Formats: sequence, C-alpha cells, structure tokens
Amino acid sequence: MASTIKVDKIEGSTGSTITVPTGQTFTVTDGIAVSGGGTGLTGFTAGDVLYATGTTTLAKLAKGTAEQVLAMNSGATAPDWGSVDLTVLPTITVAKGGTNLTAFTAGDVLYATGATTLAKLAKGSAADVLTMNTGATAPEWAAAAGGGKLLQAVETVVTASSATTTSTSFVDIVGMSLAITPTAASSKILFTYGTSIGHSYSPIITRITRDIEGGGYSAIFVGDAVGSRSRVTHGTVEGGTADTKKMTTVVLDSPSYTLTDVITYKIQWLAESGSTSYLNRSSAYADNYYNMIAMSSMTAIEVGA
Repeated sequence: MASTIKVDKIEGSTGSTITVPTGQTFTVTDGIAVSGGGTGLTGFTAGDVLYATGTTTLAKLAKGTAEQVLAMNSGATAPDWGSVDLTVLPTITVAKGGTNLTAFTAGDVLYATGATTLAKLAKGSAADVLTMNTGATAPEWAAAAGGGKLLQAVETVVTASSATTTSTSFVDIVGMSLAITPTAASSKILFTYGTSIGHSYSPIITRITRDIEGGGYSAIFVGDAVGSRSRVTHGTVEGGTADTKKMTTVVLDSPSYTLTDVITYKIQWLAESGSTSYLNRSSAYADNYYNMIAMSSMTAIEVGA
C-alpha cells in the first residue's frame, strides 16, 4: 500500500535542490500556481491560448475556426477569436502600397495626381477614347477625332461588253450594282462610279439610284428639274461610231439608315429614241484596234463621322 507523507515544507539535505530518483515520478495533483511559476492549470487541448485574467491567474482560450483572427472582445477584457472586419481598418495610403480610396464604380480608371496620391476617373461614353485634357494635367474621356476614318470599301467591276439598251426611260445597267452595310451609326458613304459607254452621235446619260434595306430605289445626285430636260447624274454626247466615253462621278452620300441596313447603289442609263447604248464598247463593233473594249466600275467607301 502506498505511503502518505504530510509535511509543510521539504528542503534538500545539502542545499536547495531536491532530486527525484531516475524511474520515479513526482506528481503535483493540484497544479503549480502562477505565483510558483506554473499555470495553475492541470490540462490543455491542442490549440489553447493562455491569457492572464489577473496578476496571478491564467485562463485558457480554445482555438478558433479556420482564418479567424485573435482580437480583444467588445468589453476589452479578454482576447477572443473572430472574423476580420475590414471596415474598422484604416485606409491604406499610396505610400504604404494602397490607393487611399475606399470605393470604386465599375469602369473607373485610376491615375496619379501626385507622387503619393491617386484619383478616380469615371468611365466615358461608348466609343470615347482616353486623352489628355487641355492643360496636359490629367486624362479624360473624349469623343474620337471627327471624320476621315475609312471603315470599309466595297467595289464592283464590270469587264463584259454584252450590256446594251434601247430604252428611252431609265433602266438598270446590267452588272452595275453594289451593296454596303455600314458598321457605324453616323457614317457617310463616299461613292464613285465610272462607266464606259458607246453611242453613235447621241447623248450618253447615266444616273445613280439608291435603295436602303428594301425601301425602294430612288435617284440621287441628279440635277434640278428644268422643263422637260432629263435629270441625270452624268451626261455627254457621243462624237462618232468608234468613240467610247468614260464618265466618272464622285459623291459623298449621307443616307439616313440604321445599323444592319443594307444600302444598295445601282447605275441606270437610257438611250435616245431609235438608237442603242453599249457598255464597255463603241457602237461600231468591227474587229480592229480602234473599236475598243473597256471596263466600268463602282466603289463605295464607308467614312466614319
């Protein structure tokens, strides 16, 4: 049976050291108090944090959950585990790697106003470009530089010499048609055409017609109405049976359209009563060097506003 020794004080026989023999265990049942250099506690759980509750007392704070941080409780009396509340943190200055700004709006652009200061520039409007202000002190949004941007080009070339007409009213020239679909809402169309037409000692007459998304063709860029005269885009008079006249016109069209609309241009012609007009050839058609075979073309170029 184990023996029990009850004493008030134990001292070493030759000094202040008391040796517990090898193989023996010295057990303190009630723990060693803080005043004696201990914790006053008899057991722990992995992750416990010790903190003082008084000058001679310690307590255990159980471990928190993942990513919690140790902070003081609301009464500032003891530590506890909690999630980080960034709203209580001070704004981080530029000098410390931050922006010194607390909120943004989608599309904001940050720019420096000094060596350690940043500012926000709100987003611009659709198709705006970023440029410097007139004082060259800060960026700003502005509309793209006006005019002159060539966005696309469409061309039709006719080299065949088979098209003819005897009509005394305007009809389409076979093959002389071109369609373009603008890519911007306020573009203009730089339109040009050149026709090679032969017609013996008679007028050679052409005009431009335009259709927007199936709305119907109408003549454009023709002369004002004067009596019974033909309103045409271009006209001349043939000087001989072997002549072929090249008529070229360039116009800047400003059609009213919406995006995805197809704009179609056609060239029309007419002949004097009792005569024939010929595309890309003279009225004389004998096989010799001066009865020429030519070509005709038309081009539409979208010009950005």
